[in-house]
Amino acid sequence: MGRTVWRSMAANASLLLGIVLGVKAADALMWDAHKYEMMKEQIEIDYWKKYGEPTEIEGTLQKSAAKEGEFYVTYLRDKRETPENRLSTVYKLH
Repeated sequence: MGRTVWRSMAANASLLLGIVLGVKAADALMWDAHKYEMMKEQIEIDYWKKYGEPTEIEGTLQKSAAKEGEFYVTYLRDKRETPENRLSTVYKLH
């Protein structure tokens, strides 16, 4: 005699809940924002070294997470830019 439909659904739901909660707990325990910022910075620097810096847009200086007291040029979105500022620069009425 096999499982009923309800028992199978309960087993699948508990498995799914366990996986989701396990991933969330691991993320909460292992997340390090400083290391993440350092990794993003290094990936961007390596990318521009490999493929060359863009010529169409201007870079902005960002405070380095890897080297204390230094800055690096980034061509990604400016961290200080707010959605309101971006809208005013993109949708200028002429």
